[in-house]
Amino acid sequence: MAEAVPATPAAEKQETPKQVCQKCRNEYPLEAFSHAVEGLECVCRRCLAVMGYKV
Repeated sequence: MAEAVPATPAAEKQETPKQVCQKCRNEYPLEAFSHAVEGLECVCRRCLAVMGYKV
């Protein structure tokens, strides 16, 4: 009988969709970009807060 190969942790882990912030160039989950600031959809919440926006 053939032995089953154990699954690697990377195969078990679901990859969350990510996006790169155009301001700081860091990669964040899509939730970091769900804010209501028009024209800055590609900027993360962290950068918006630093820029003075209330998010």
